[in-house]
Amino acid sequence: MIAGAIEIGETPAQAVCREALEESGLIVRPDRIIGVFGGEKHRFAYRNGDKVEYLTIVFECTITGGELNPDNEEMKDLKFFKENEIPPIANPYPQEIFERRTTDKAIFEQVKG
Repeated sequence: MIAGAIEIGETPAQAVCREALEESGLIVRPDRIIGVFGGEKHRFAYRNGDKVEYLTIVFECTITGGELNPDNEEMKDLKFFKENEIPPIANPYPQEIFERRTTDKAIFEQVKG
């Protein structure tokens, strides 16, 4: 999945457009937010001992231009998958983010309690 940090002065939508172009060669238009994820399941420890919990916003985007270009520092191979053929991914996102959606409601991880 395309991912990255928001640079100083960027909005989340601008960041997703920039990251998609940098990592895939595709020009995208963010259409809506599919889900927002964070918390303990998204915890990461750096080699120096610093710990963070990432906040991830998953966007549904439309490809408006460009072409797949995996020859860059971050992506060595790129491929589109049918909904029922998506391989396992390292990040703990719910499967429903990959399914065709009939609602505009975003997916959120459940609050404990």
